Amino acid sequence: MKIKNKIDWNFHINFSPLYFVFVVMVLMAISFNAEAEEIEEVVVVAQQSKTVEADPLEGTSLFKVLMPAHTWTAGGQGAFQGYNERGAQTVHTAVYKNGIPANLPGSAWYDFGTELATGQSIKIISGANSVVYGSGSIAGTILIKDNIEKGVTVSAGSQSSKYVSLAPSDWFQYTAMEVDQDSVRNDNTEKDLYTNRNAKFNFDVQDFTIAMDYTDYEYGYDNCWAADYSQSNDCKQDGEKYNVAVNNEYFTIGRTHDKAHYFTGDYESYWNESSTDYLRVGDQTNLSQKLQIAYGVDASHEQYLTAGGDHNRDNYGAYLNINADFAMKYNFGFRVGNEDQNALRFGLEKGAFFLNVGNSFRRPTLYELNGDSWVDANLDLLPEEGIGYEIGFGVLSIFKYEFEEAIEYAPGGSNDVITVTYDEEGNPTSTTTTEYYNAKYYNTGAYDTQGVRYSQMFGNFMVTLKYTDTEQARVPKYSAVLGWDQSFGSHNFNITYRAQYERIPGLYDGAELEDLQNLSFGYVKTFDNAVNLAIRIDNVLDEEVEVLPGYDSRGRQINLTMQKKW
Repeated sequence: MKIKNKIDWNFHINFSPLYFVFVVMVLMAISFNAEAEEIEEVVVVAQQSKTVEADPLEGTSLFKVLMPAHTWTAGGQGAFQGYNERGAQTVHTAVYKNGIPANLPGSAWYDFGTELATGQSIKIISGANSVVYGSGSIAGTILIKDNIEKGVTVSAGSQSSKYVSLAPSDWFQYTAMEVDQDSVRNDNTEKDLYTNRNAKFNFDVQDFTIAMDYTDYEYGYDNCWAADYSQSNDCKQDGEKYNVAVNNEYFTIGRTHDKAHYFTGDYESYWNESSTDYLRVGDQTNLSQKLQIAYGVDASHEQYLTAGGDHNRDNYGAYLNINADFAMKYNFGFRVGNEDQNALRFGLEKGAFFLNVGNSFRRPTLYELNGDSWVDANLDLLPEEGIGYEIGFGVLSIFKYEFEEAIEYAPGGSNDVITVTYDEEGNPTSTTTTEYYNAKYYNTGAYDTQGVRYSQMFGNFMVTLKYTDTEQARVPKYSAVLGWDQSFGSHNFNITYRAQYERIPGLYDGAELEDLQNLSFGYVKTFDNAVNLAIRIDNVLDEEVEVLPGYDSRGRQINLTMQKKW
């Protein structure tokens, strides 16, 4: 095996749950009398990260606020919107919301399409970090934290979009959005309604923080299947989801739940429901001024329910992460878990120079394992394994990721079977029948992705350039984000240009994908009484290109927003 010929990163240990108890007891003994620090996430040396605030003044959907050069969407507002990091797939970025894993057990995706921008704090961490964040943290990790700030925001704009967010206190916020949008399908012009209603609760009780987030949405889309297997544009997704998390200095416990129903007219063509119950217990302490240790155990119960059955599983693991600051900064970490969910990581940092090497994994989803009426089960699927290398100096980084046991989808199809029979005189007669077979997921072997990333601020100008060499679908070979953000007293102006060139064609249709370019403009006027008035124009040049086969990009969109903070 290609990766293991270099170094055996995926060590195998057989143990019981008592092993984890032992690990925790030993680590707590090590850190006894050490000075504890309250933390939001484990600090890892030599790993690039950035934090953005999802201010609705900059876009009412979370996707528009996040949107770097490596995001993609398959439709209009409300459609699936995915995030690709380091040239890998959406499933290779782990997302945590308020400390709880949010990637769906059925698909391993996190869909930003049904998320509204309501003031979240979002930290994006690049690179392999399964040591701390477990499955899916192969190319990156996104940490979303719900914040509530008293105030009201009202927005209206193109496509009959309406947005209102009200936070009468610092513990409750209600947000609603409606868009009666034109179809992005290039073969019809019907309207596709999107509605989204969200409620957030944040409480501080003694040393505990309780965060609750509930969303109910409807999304109209096109090109679905009716009961008679004909294609229709009368399609609707109706869903709800919630996230509940309780955190303090030493533990996180909570639940993520998602339910979606799909309709063609009045006919319900499909539905699924999934949930993750999660517990993490751990600590981060300073053993000295130069030595920091983080450790813990985590466990989750995943459930995926469809008409085809109820599937679930348990996952658990223990991790240790050490940061040392001597002649240079060092990091070493490892994770052990059930079903070969193990990982190692090493990093070092000296001034602007950094290097990190780590392996990671993604366990097969419950859908990939069990299938449905269209997809055959494959209970022998192994976790995807990857090893990532990244070296950089300041604003420049070079990365390479090697994947083993990659999980890929093989579509269903048909074969013609010729049967030859002979009569009494020996004369042959042939008949042809068609045999159909389902799709299936397989461990297909190894592939690589590598590239170079440059990102730097020049005063109020931001430049991000990226080259990626990969065979993964929809990932651009060349991408760029250029931005300018400048304030003049109470006036703020921002201009952002995003581009994707030479995008990798789709996996199955092989269709050529057009280059994408988007120029956006924003202006905010701030008044003395904490009132902001903003105008935002997306796709200033009104470019319409085919983002995916059959789907065009949005034309020019204009939004006006008023915000009052208390």
